[in-house]
Amino acid sequence: MARSRPERRRDRPTPKTSARPAEPPRPRGSRRAVVAGAAAAALALALLVAFLATRPEAPATTRRRAEAAAARKDWREALELWRRVNASPAATAATHLEEGRACLALGRAARGEDALRRATAVDPTLARAWLLRLEILRVEDRWLDAAAVGREAVEKVAPADRPAVLRELTLAALAEVPDDLARDTLRKWIAADPDDVEAEAALLRRIGADPRPDDPGGEERIARLEALVAAHPDLPNPREALVAALADDGDVERGRAALDAWPEPARDARYDRSRGRWDLEYDGRPERAVEAFRRALEAAPHDWRCRYRLARALAALGRRDEAEREARAVARAREALDPVTTGRALDDAFSKVDRPGARATIADACARVGLADLARAWREPPPPAAQPAAGASGTSRPIPW
Repeated sequence: MARSRPERRRDRPTPKTSARPAEPPRPRGSRRAVVAGAAAAALALALLVAFLATRPEAPATTRRRAEAAAARKDWREALELWRRVNASPAATAATHLEEGRACLALGRAARGEDALRRATAVDPTLARAWLLRLEILRVEDRWLDAAAVGREAVEKVAPADRPAVLRELTLAALAEVPDDLARDTLRKWIAADPDDVEAEAALLRRIGADPRPDDPGGEERIARLEALVAAHPDLPNPREALVAALADDGDVERGRAALDAWPEPARDARYDRSRGRWDLEYDGRPERAVEAFRRALEAAPHDWRCRYRLARALAALGRRDEAEREARAVARAREALDPVTTGRALDDAFSKVDRPGARATIADACARVGLADLARAWREPPPPAAQPAAGASGTSRPIPW
């Protein structure tokens, strides 16, 4: 009889397996919370990045970056950074000066002049800013503006810096910038800043004085000057250039209209010499011309063209002795202003301005063209280096003007 298989005992334990019991399903709401939290974190991170990207940079950091850009001659970046510094409370005379230097490096003379003006307003003793202003005015042949700037600079800079200011002022009076160099510089400034009115007026005035075959014609220049005057009626330099261009072109009526429309507050020596020319050459009134020319020569005694017209007006009135005296003054001025005659002597004297003999040479050159005040300034002994600048404390005797 076959043996039967014994039955499995029901109470034997079940072997363990490696399978983990299934987790109960999460509620749907908790998943939404996780997604919302992640989105909120991402948004917060994005806002933080945006805040850091738009947060204003510390002026000290911007200044260091500007200095580094200037050191590597990246003038565009330097200018942008200096403007940021100067738009902040951290602006100083030095930072305005650096903005002006960057502008000039880029050919933006008008904006550079504005930055340099701000620099000297903040710190009138900052000689470098005054000197750069005078250089701009010399290139643009703006003697009346240079004389005003030079007077103020001489009174306010430190005594040790006065000879440098006097040098630039004397160069503006006695040493005309060579025509090719002046034209190239003015064209560069206009190309860099088409809104530079003074540079464009200076170029058109220079072209009118000595036109070349490839220069714009008279009517084209007149039309452009009329546009400049219409846009800037209070600026005397474009208006004087326009009146001169119309006089050279023989357009009497338009010239008289431009002269009569000259705003009263802007009438200075530029108006007087233009008025005198019109009275002498077109209106037949030499007596009025004499008065106008004498007023103009008080501000610009070295203007030999104006003095020549004064001599003609005096001759027309029969005042021959006075006319001959003015004619001799014209000859002296033209000789003193001739770069071949006096250029080398002045260059040598300027390199030795600490010596009395060199200062006397410069003073004599100024006196020959009628700049008596500037000549007296050169004859003044150099003030001691330790003495404060005139106007700083009131203890220094100002140079006469």
